[in-house]
Amino acid sequence: MSDNTGSKMFFSFLTGAAIGAGLALLFAPQSGKETRKQIKDFSEKLGGEVKEEVEKLSEKAKTFVEGAKDTFSKKSRI
Repeated sequence: MSDNTGSKMFFSFLTGAAIGAGLALLFAPQSGKETRKQIKDFSEKLGGEVKEEVEKLSEKAKTFVEGAKDTFSKKSRI
């Protein structure tokens, strides 16, 4: 499985989780205050997970760019 496919699957999972959680909150029999707290908690958790994934992808991109620069500089010397 390529990194790109893994990233797509991860973001698809997050999208599905967000939609499912939103629907569950809308149909759950509880007060508005409790619902707002659950939405806040979920969005903070999701935001943290997305931030971690973006940082991983950013690091992979930096590694790729550095490798490409090295390869290009070696080829241009030949």
